[in-house]
Amino acid sequence: MTLLLGERDRTPTERNVSGLRVARAARDQCADVTAIYSSRSDFVAELPPHVLFEDATDIRASGLSLNLICQQYADNRLLKLLAAGTRLRCLFLDPAGEAIRRQEREDDYPDGHLSALTELNIQNLARRIRDRLPAGARDHLSIGVYDESIRANLLLIDDQLCVVQHYLPRMRGVDCPTMVIERGAGPSGLYPIFDEMFTSLWERSRQL
Repeated sequence: MTLLLGERDRTPTERNVSGLRVARAARDQCADVTAIYSSRSDFVAELPPHVLFEDATDIRASGLSLNLICQQYADNRLLKLLAAGTRLRCLFLDPAGEAIRRQEREDDYPDGHLSALTELNIQNLARRIRDRLPAGARDHLSIGVYDESIRANLLLIDDQLCVVQHYLPRMRGVDCPTMVIERGAGPSGLYPIFDEMFTSLWERSRQL
């Protein structure tokens, strides 16, 4: 009733102060959100992969086909990064699973379109990257698949930076809004939520 009718006995000043407190609490909870882009294209234009991954020591990625890593980052750069000690975990939507077929129907793609693209990215990552690494560095690259409805594309770098792109109905991933989160000092904020989301998904995944 308070939300619908308002508190009639409160003065404008009291209402303003209360509103500021609510706004401040919301800001404190989401203070680790540092940028929001209307699409992944806009995000990549400002923060391309070679900028994101430069000097990174730990990269975790989950999503559908992971084109940011598999199609938009040069093989020689990725090989050099992994050979130097960077660890990369990539989690793809299972190209043979039911979830990817649902995604194709929802996005109005022909049957097998997303499955073929995802399978190609997985094979390229395994053969053109992992198989070409020195024997002692091959475990720096881990690949997994999961068969669950996709909620978001996640990229976490060095336990400090998180890029989140939520999947929206009937929108290509590249057109969806993208959010950048930088981990704060405390437990509040959004970073711990997406960090746990990746960890949980990885634990339920099938390793390749």
